[in-house]
Amino acid sequence: MWAVAKKELRQSFSNLTGYIAIIVFLLLNGLLLFVFPDTDVLTYGYATLDKFFELAPWILLLLIPAITMRSLSEEFRMGTFEILQTIPLSRTQLVLGKYLASLLVAVIALIPTLLYFLTIQRLSGQGGIDVGATIGSYIGLVFLCAVFTSIGVLCSSWTGNAVVAFIAAAFACFLLYSGFNAISALPVFAAGADYYIEMIGIDFHYRSISRGVVDSRDIIYFFSIIVLLLSLTSRNLARKIQGRGRKGGATGTGRKLGWLGLVIALLVINLAAGYLHYRLDLTQEKRYTLSKPTRELLSRLDDNIEVEFFLQGDLKAGIKKLSKSAQELLQEFNDYSDGRVRVKMVDPLAGQDDSTKGTILDSLRRIGIQPKTQVAQSKKGEEQSQRIVIPGAIVHYKNKIFPVDLLQGVQVGQEGQPEELLYTNAETLLEYKFGSAIDKITRKQVPAVGYVVGNGEPLDFSVYNLIQGLRSNYRFGIVRLDSVPVIPQQFDALIVVKPTKKFTDREKLSLDQYVMHGGQLIWAVDELYAEMDSLRDNQQTIAYDRGLELEDLFFKYGVRLQQDLVLSMQCASLNMVVGASGGKPDMQLLSWPYFPLLNGSLTHPISKNLDPVYAKFAGSIDTVKAPGITKTVLLQTSANGRIINTPALISFESAKQANDPRIFNTPNIPVAMLLEGKFNSLFAGRVGTAVADSLANVYKQPFLSVAEKPSRVIVMGDADIMMNEVIPQRGPLPMGYSKDINYQFANQDFVENCIEYLVNPSGILETRSKDFTLRLLDPAKVEADRSFWQFINIGLPILLVIAGGYLYQFLRKRKFA
Repeated sequence: MWAVAKKELRQSFSNLTGYIAIIVFLLLNGLLLFVFPDTDVLTYGYATLDKFFELAPWILLLLIPAITMRSLSEEFRMGTFEILQTIPLSRTQLVLGKYLASLLVAVIALIPTLLYFLTIQRLSGQGGIDVGATIGSYIGLVFLCAVFTSIGVLCSSWTGNAVVAFIAAAFACFLLYSGFNAISALPVFAAGADYYIEMIGIDFHYRSISRGVVDSRDIIYFFSIIVLLLSLTSRNLARKIQGRGRKGGATGTGRKLGWLGLVIALLVINLAAGYLHYRLDLTQEKRYTLSKPTRELLSRLDDNIEVEFFLQGDLKAGIKKLSKSAQELLQEFNDYSDGRVRVKMVDPLAGQDDSTKGTILDSLRRIGIQPKTQVAQSKKGEEQSQRIVIPGAIVHYKNKIFPVDLLQGVQVGQEGQPEELLYTNAETLLEYKFGSAIDKITRKQVPAVGYVVGNGEPLDFSVYNLIQGLRSNYRFGIVRLDSVPVIPQQFDALIVVKPTKKFTDREKLSLDQYVMHGGQLIWAVDELYAEMDSLRDNQQTIAYDRGLELEDLFFKYGVRLQQDLVLSMQCASLNMVVGASGGKPDMQLLSWPYFPLLNGSLTHPISKNLDPVYAKFAGSIDTVKAPGITKTVLLQTSANGRIINTPALISFESAKQANDPRIFNTPNIPVAMLLEGKFNSLFAGRVGTAVADSLANVYKQPFLSVAEKPSRVIVMGDADIMMNEVIPQRGPLPMGYSKDINYQFANQDFVENCIEYLVNPSGILETRSKDFTLRLLDPAKVEADRSFWQFINIGLPILLVIAGGYLYQFLRKRKFA
């Protein structure tokens, strides 16, 4: 076998054929990756070789048939095949020798492409290239070469014409690589067979392993195809030998039975691999490793999930990468759910007139998917084109739908940071967004959430978004605290928003015992009275205590809501009157530090990777000692914050000091806090026997001094976080929406995350804790040395091949001189 392989290698590198094939392969790759604008990795901007691993299979479709076309066909044409039969080698050894030689030539052609890796690593500005993912991708490329080589050797065994062998091999490689993918897309297979048809094709398994994920199922598939095709080659040679008059070997019936046994054995092995498999995620952030809650959710699916995915087409680099990541994630979902998650690529605007497009876009906005306008600069450099892109999807399950907006609530980064950071942050939330959508749309038991009233809490349009969200996603109920002595434990969580009246001891006892029995609470409280209406009417106002008398209850939780107001340089802007012109007021957009934009936690899934949360006249939160209670800051000001204590005079003059860092010198002031653990009752030792007996006997809820099980309480120092503005002409605005700057902050996502964390035991929210590294090229390095790196990656690989050829010929002549 090795003797045949050495002979083939000598033949390949003793003439120009092998060198020309490798040079053409490298030249095409170099031009496509470093010159042609549509596929230029330097223009793409990311420190990745994804484009190379996408393009390489199509070039290998031509390279490998060119390498293998003469491996057996030339033996038939020259009449040397009979000589090979005299050598003491079996057909299997002969085929393996030819195969290994051709495969080695293909692998040698890949070695100079390592210069691409070194180039990207050298030009990376931050993060660097993901070495593990690149290694995995090269492993996938080697397996692809191995399969294409087996196809080429088989086609070469059919004919004595090398050109015919090349054409047949190229067509067969194309068919097996992408043909099954095309067939699976036919509407007739949309009912369920599409996924399994796609799995037969090479492209499905190459895409899986080229991401940097080595899966035993893909490796077994590749080996099975190679063994099957090489066995076909051996069987084809046996026919030719028999046709030329040589006798011996297995009978026709024996060969057929042996062939049938091989096919059955390979099928059994691949089926078994589907149930018993191992996968190794080589990417640095383990980005293709689904969390345990997601895997458990997908394994429980009892019906198909269809995802209409809208983000496609001619996209800019950052959002195109997000689209690809989302599709890869959904493929992972499909794998873990045994083919129950189907993705349907849809362009709802294709072929529609302007009126219909407007209607479609309005419909998407109403269900929660916000289309974006993508501005792309033309290749000429000055003209710009605009295109509407829809960064979202709709998840279908039975008769239900759930929208997914890939960019909603995603942290945009601070001023001066690259736009690509937005898309990288969006990538980290993909598993959560799609996992949460599937969890909500398939859940059998819907949690119950109560909205507490009785102490002045609003029930008008100012909480419209909150109430509508609760009605849509949970079993919703109103809890009238002033008329119920005991809160039913059927509520998984209660929400208290902006109380304005004093809480009595009886009302606090009801809330206290609700928590002691395992209930969970969200408080959104304005300790001080401070409203924009008073400020606009009088140009100034004084913030004063509302007198809610909740201090003792919060103290038992482990926090203290301070009698102060929080200001921040990172704040929203307001349209303010700065003068008059022609009898009309001059309006100017000015920073308003009383409306701080709050940052989320760096670690906790409730607020990690969130866009800022919009607050109004927020108060700070301090912690006090509470044994057994874990405290986590969920929202805080930026590094440039400030606290003013009561009595606090609020006036528009404060806007003049909004950008003075000498005043804003208090960093990271907490405004929202999560408290977890077994709480102690505020009323321990204070409840009389009659009240205790009444709770136990009449209401079947005995008084507890210490919580019977761990619970959670979230306290916010600003009620406006959970509320929405109302404009008479338009009605309620979205939660967290600023009409002055026409932007929606992440209030709704933050509130939804808080509720899900309290009531959803699946743990899906934990998937928000992922971290992805933003890997970008340094644009200054790229522009300064573009020509140099183009030469390195186009000219140097070719020079290396030429130098290697001269060295081989020199050593060969020296050896045989």
